[in-house]
Amino acid sequence: METSGGSLGWALVTGRDGDLEPPSAWWRGPGWVKTVLVASALTVLMVLTYGSWARYLGDQSLPLVFFLLIVQIVPPLLVVRSPLTAVRVAAAGMICAIIATLFPAPHPPFGATLSEWPLQFHVLPYLPVLALALARTKPGQGRGISIIAVLLAVGVGLAQLPRSGTKTLVLSLIVVGGTVLAGYGMQQRRRALAQADAAERATVEERAKRATLQERAQIARELHDIIGHHLSLIALRTDSARYRVADVSEAAAEEFRALGAAAREALDEARRLVGVLRDNDAEPEHEPQPGLADVPALIDGCRASGIEIRSRISSGEGVPAMIELAAYRILQEALSNAARHSPGAAVDVEVRHEPDGLVIRVENGTPSREAAPSAGDGTGLAGIAERVTLIGGSCETGPRADGGFLVAVTLELTGEA
Repeated sequence: METSGGSLGWALVTGRDGDLEPPSAWWRGPGWVKTVLVASALTVLMVLTYGSWARYLGDQSLPLVFFLLIVQIVPPLLVVRSPLTAVRVAAAGMICAIIATLFPAPHPPFGATLSEWPLQFHVLPYLPVLALALARTKPGQGRGISIIAVLLAVGVGLAQLPRSGTKTLVLSLIVVGGTVLAGYGMQQRRRALAQADAAERATVEERAKRATLQERAQIARELHDIIGHHLSLIALRTDSARYRVADVSEAAAEEFRALGAAAREALDEARRLVGVLRDNDAEPEHEPQPGLADVPALIDGCRASGIEIRSRISSGEGVPAMIELAAYRILQEALSNAARHSPGAAVDVEVRHEPDGLVIRVENGTPSREAAPSAGDGTGLAGIAERVTLIGGSCETGPRADGGFLVAVTLELTGEA
């Protein structure tokens, strides 16, 4: 007999509970409701099972009644954490129940009516355990479990042949066969959901990577615009210095020419770098880049859309243009984030120029209404962190204790304006 996954040997002896897949989160409601429902079902099953076995075997066989009750009630309790063990215990309970029904007794097993029903009480606990275990098997792994289930169905039918003929045998095979199919259907659904979750995670990761690359490309273009502007001025001033400045020696004029050539070469290198980073379809930006002087207009536009904003904005004097641009973009994204996720909340904006850094704080209170569903990819805060990382400084984002949200950034001032 083979011992590989799916064989009878694996199902009976060699298989481990860890060989099966983890359970699916099938319950979406409150946990206490699930606990109440499961406990109620087990209680009803336990009472009916005990009553049926006690009626059939009599008071003189109470130890056997309790034994049969235990081996039939324990498997549903084990199936979530130990599915293969639960199937084995349930199968052992079924075998014991089949043997017990062969004992002569003054009453028909499980009452006159239930004796004609293939879903007798000794079968009921086995069916959900069988289905849930098969649902967690890997492809080809459930063959042994299915064969055991069919053999047990045949055993139930044969034990009832003297009382009901082939009726119980046929119906038991139909019921167990349907349970096996249901288990495999649950297996396919679980695997499909797992594949969909994996694909969704991969899509989200790919979207985040793409957004990061786009953010880096945008930052690189903006840096190019700023650095290019200054390099162009350097090249222009060095080329014209010998005409603007009197008594320029030939050596100084040559030095000015060399400096101008170096500035133009640096500008060309910056353009080539941005050309590599820029999206193929992106158009170059020629408009002046915004800075701290444009922040009041940005805030006024947000106020016009219905956002209550209290602002304290320092002057941008002495702040490098690159830092001004980063501060504007960070404020832009933080205000957009507050508008999307905290509708109706008041927003406090502070931009403070300190000797060693530019401090930016955007805080909003608790939203007064539920946020509308957003189609965004949630990379705005990641873009803020990316800017801070490239420029230098610190970044803190996260919810407040009162349900609001905080974006606190400090940008290092590494140069002169």
